[in-house]
Amino acid sequence: MAPRSVPHRIASYLLGVFVCAQIVYLPLANIIQRVPRRMPPLPDEMLVRHQCEGEVTTSEPVQSAIDAIGTATDRWGELTAQNQGWSLFAPRFGAAGTFLTLQVTAADGTTTELRSRFEPADVNDYVRFDLTHYRLFYREMSFALVYWTWEANSFETRGAEWRDVIRDYATTFRRSLSAYVRWRLAEEYSGPAVRDVTVAVRVYLPPNAGGTSPRPEPATVPMARWVPEQPERVAAWDPVTRTFAQ
Repeated sequence: MAPRSVPHRIASYLLGVFVCAQIVYLPLANIIQRVPRRMPPLPDEMLVRHQCEGEVTTSEPVQSAIDAIGTATDRWGELTAQNQGWSLFAPRFGAAGTFLTLQVTAADGTTTELRSRFEPADVNDYVRFDLTHYRLFYREMSFALVYWTWEANSFETRGAEWRDVIRDYATTFRRSLSAYVRWRLAEEYSGPAVRDVTVAVRVYLPPNAGGTSPRPEPATVPMARWVPEQPERVAAWDPVTRTFAQ
């Protein structure tokens, strides 16, 4: 049998190194998530992280080693595109269908609604097959999921809790959400000068379980407000005072 070429041998060695690294990385990355370690503040566009935060020991050398191991697994996961940002949908799974919508108010007081291209005309009879707008769908979904556990009496019974949730969404996604509003206006709006834009979610609640009643009409629930004077900011909706935070 002819000897293997040098590039072939190098590729074989590199593959072996990668496999060995994976044997170490996969169990270690899962275990380290459950071990408290010191973490930097959450960056923009990230609501939660699955890593336990804090300190597991008062011994600085031990805690520093844990922090270093965690950082190493994070970087390897980023380098090899293995990071996963999901977990079990527990303890509660949202049952509402949510679609983003923009309510544009012009300087002369007229209003225009820009609904999502992904909201079906008939939610009881539709098929969606779209392979070209996945990134837009994912972006809108990231915003609209704020209300996937919303119910008709949510603000009345848990208004303060919802205020915190909405504020977290508006703060975390302020850059991408404001950019999304500006993009939608540039692409789809041709009316008078804009005074403000209410970013809202059309929430489709499920029909009553076990019954034959039709699905309720969607509720339009505010999330944030954008104004041209502050193009890179959004003000969160406060369901307690029913105003937008300043």
